[in-house]
Amino acid sequence: RQILDDELAHLGISLKEAEKHLLPRYNFNELEELLAAIGGGDIRLNQMVNFLQSQFNKPSAEEQDAAALKQLQQKTYAPQNRRKDDGRVVVEGVGNLMHHIARCCQPIPGDEIVGFITQGRGISVHRADCEQLAELRSHAPERIVEAVWGESYSAGYSLVVRVQANDRSGLLRDITTILANEKVNVLGVASRSDIKQQIAPIDMTIEIYNLQVLGRVLGKLNQVPDVIDARRLHGGVNPRQ
Repeated sequence: RQILDDELAHLGISLKEAEKHLLPRYNFNELEELLAAIGGGDIRLNQMVNFLQSQFNKPSAEEQDAAALKQLQQKTYAPQNRRKDDGRVVVEGVGNLMHHIARCCQPIPGDEIVGFITQGRGISVHRADCEQLAELRSHAPERIVEAVWGESYSAGYSLVVRVQANDRSGLLRDITTILANEKVNVLGVASRSDIKQQIAPIDMTIEIYNLQVLGRVLGKLNQVPDVIDARRLHGGVNPRQ
């Protein structure tokens, strides 16, 4: 019964409406017979959902997910309380030497950071717990410099969030709804489905302005039904200018 209720909720169809179509479709007289067939695996859930969608002329869950994602990616949200600053990062003792955000760990305001003097590319700014930084430190400790975030900043920082979830219809739509409500810019999404494990890993590249916003977004993503874990990945791309 719960399986059927969940699918009907995603489709926006009442049980009474569905019953009128499903009982004659599968040659049952009573709802209990239909529920037993679903629970016993005699009726494939995806076929039942496709049938209901055709009867009620509703887009599939995949089509709804794609539409929600497209709409979200077309929106660009302005950050709240955004202030302008010529320098996002202050590096101690090196004057006006150019600096850039390291791709390997993609720090954002709020992360503890450390600078590394590169050859010809100025200073790369890493998270203090970056594995690549530890490797650089072991080979050239003299190139390590202290770095802190400026008091204000205007650049958005791109990072990747991975969501591990039990695969179900409407999952991506639920996730994108949270991002839209939080006014988070989505720069890209890569999702795949592990049929054997019935797990759906979703990697989303999003634009974040500080660690507090990221924490709030991850907290809400972890509350989505069927989400097993949502966390920030170390990799990413350079900050948007």
